[in-house]
Amino acid sequence: MEKQRIAYIDFMKCLCIMLIVMYHIDHEFFNYLAPHLNDALQAFRLPMYYFISGIFFKLYSGYADFTRRKVNNILVPFVFFVVFAFAVRLLEYGFRLIVGAEPIEVRLSQLVEPFYLRYWENTTPLWFLLSLFWVNVIFYAMQRWIKPLWGILLATVALSVVGYELGGNKIELPLMLDTSLVALPYFVLGWGIKRIGAIAPTKWDRWGILALIAVAMPIYWLSDFMNLHFQVLPSYWKLYVLPFVAILALFWACKPLPHIPLFCYYGRYSLIILGTHPLILQPVRFLLLRQGMESGVELTLFVFVVTMLVELPLIWLLKTWAPRFTAQEPFFKPGWKLR
Repeated sequence: MEKQRIAYIDFMKCLCIMLIVMYHIDHEFFNYLAPHLNDALQAFRLPMYYFISGIFFKLYSGYADFTRRKVNNILVPFVFFVVFAFAVRLLEYGFRLIVGAEPIEVRLSQLVEPFYLRYWENTTPLWFLLSLFWVNVIFYAMQRWIKPLWGILLATVALSVVGYELGGNKIELPLMLDTSLVALPYFVLGWGIKRIGAIAPTKWDRWGILALIAVAMPIYWLSDFMNLHFQVLPSYWKLYVLPFVAILALFWACKPLPHIPLFCYYGRYSLIILGTHPLILQPVRFLLLRQGMESGVELTLFVFVVTMLVELPLIWLLKTWAPRFTAQEPFFKPGWKLR
């Protein structure tokens, strides 16, 4: 039986992925609207994804079952979207030859670059899946080895300090492990929210929008630029206090929301959008620039609308014909047997 969806969680995921798509179309888009807006949005855009994942953390029936599920839900889609992006890049290579555009480089090594490079051309956002996998593994180990709550919180702070120092000294660990240490507190915050039962509806939920309004301006003025991917980090307190406040206020404000079909649909399948949106927006943006449209608000909004519309049939296609590769069905069945 399919698990019942939580509407406001799907809406939060939709909000995250839409902001990510717009940022990837034009990094400066939000600053066109207000000078510091991008920095303020960075305070919760990716941290909230870790937070939501923390809400759904479970130990399951043991290490083997936990690992199987995380491989199914995170690593299998990661590998699939790497291969999918490479295939699309081959098509783009042929298309550019046909229209006489500047050719792009295609190498077989691009299939393995995501496993040892911090940046790769085909679909860079997939780094998040590697990081999320390690955050889950790290927190699973903490849950198994550390019993008191204060011990888990202390270990979370200690590991985040290690990650922060690695970032400050430009020391990169393989497979996004350094970023995973920095992101761990956001994940633990989500786990903590579920632990105290705050995901259930309460009579106080109607006040959430006021909390969001109250914290919006302080977050706007106090936030500094941060980039978890490349470990460009603000001061330690801004790295956590501001995102915590922003995430909790947004979480609280979203709780009373009903099921909003299109937005909840995008949120439910945000993993597919994460893995495919660069493959849509890049050629669309390329064609519009080639036609003479200049970078700016108009171009970004147009590319965004086209990208999200194309995602609708693409989501249906991948969830229908590749469900085991997009975390809609388990790739590895219980017992690690392919059936």
